[in-house]
Amino acid sequence: MIRAAPLLLLLLLIHPTVKANEDVVSPTGLNGENGEEKKDGLWLSGAQEVQDLAQLSWEYMQDLQCWLWPDKCDDKQHHMEWSWDPLHLLTDWYAKVLDGSDFARKPITNNLTGLQWDLERRVHGQHLAVKQILTSLEKFLQEDGTKKTLVLSFHGWTGTGKNLAARIIAENLYQDGQRSRCTRVFIPQLHFPHLSHVEAYKVQLRKQIQAVSSHCAQPLFVFDETDKLPAGLLQSLFPLLNPGETQNTKSIFIFLSGVGASMINEVALNFWRAGRHREEITLDDLDRPLRAAIHQSKDQFLTHQLLTQDLIDEFVAFLPLERRHVKLCARDVVEARGLAYDENDVESVIQELLFVPKDEKIFSAQGCKQVVQRIGFNSMAKDSKAGHTQ
Repeated sequence: MIRAAPLLLLLLLIHPTVKANEDVVSPTGLNGENGEEKKDGLWLSGAQEVQDLAQLSWEYMQDLQCWLWPDKCDDKQHHMEWSWDPLHLLTDWYAKVLDGSDFARKPITNNLTGLQWDLERRVHGQHLAVKQILTSLEKFLQEDGTKKTLVLSFHGWTGTGKNLAARIIAENLYQDGQRSRCTRVFIPQLHFPHLSHVEAYKVQLRKQIQAVSSHCAQPLFVFDETDKLPAGLLQSLFPLLNPGETQNTKSIFIFLSGVGASMINEVALNFWRAGRHREEITLDDLDRPLRAAIHQSKDQFLTHQLLTQDLIDEFVAFLPLERRHVKLCARDVVEARGLAYDENDVESVIQELLFVPKDEKIFSAQGCKQVVQRIGFNSMAKDSKAGHTQ
């Protein structure tokens, strides 16, 4: 029986999706210019498949352990249906791996109704950003296909919902969300950590874009902290971002940046000081100042490349969050964890956060970014205290 574990590992190793290199199919066809089949080693190819296979393998190992040692299993009822034949268990495991391995062929959902619901319910305090995202995506997805690329640039302070909005977009456009092989998220510190390797990164990035586009008719690429990307890295994307270029896919690019955040915050603060509601802020109040702030920034990619060549379709401004918005974030975290909502506990978390400006203390300095950690820490401390009092 104990020999079942090595067999699980063997099945994982021989599974065809877990390869260091895969064939890259050009968007124009299977063959290259000379009629020869092209093969390019994908950068970090198979990483998502390995992650999912590892997770599934771990779950089945837990099931096997519960079958072997039922007295140490918390969920005995769940495992009563397992066959006494370990080969049956392994066969079932391998079948499920095969069923779940072909992520590329899961459908593109484009659930615009769900997108609107999620953005309006989960992205707090961003009436302008929600409206812009919905309008631009709906137009892009429902038009006759003449426009091949949608480029959105999200700007704002940390913790204001830029990453959350990008994740919600992926969740509603693809069945597997950000786990879909139609999506890629690039993080400077993770994917492009060394400035001296920019040329190599360009090649790797181009291969990633080509690989995703070859098997997905509507790829989504998200670049986090664009202002921290190495200078010149994204030059290889210009042909894909140019609306005049002919492409076989309808691609969506989303760039997340902190450039212009100070200007956005200043507009919101001026409205508050004038006694006006933030919901009165319009796109006209933000668009021109935001573009001016980007022009004056040191971000060469946004200023001298994307902006001057008019490659960005929408500049989406994320406003700084007030206390009431942070409370809503805390409520979401509590509900997601299945905890009872306690106003006093939430208020204690809010009191630990920093609010600015120094005199007015209106906006959360880090938005909702620390709410999850604070609630988690406070919950553990509360449980520990309760345990000591028993």
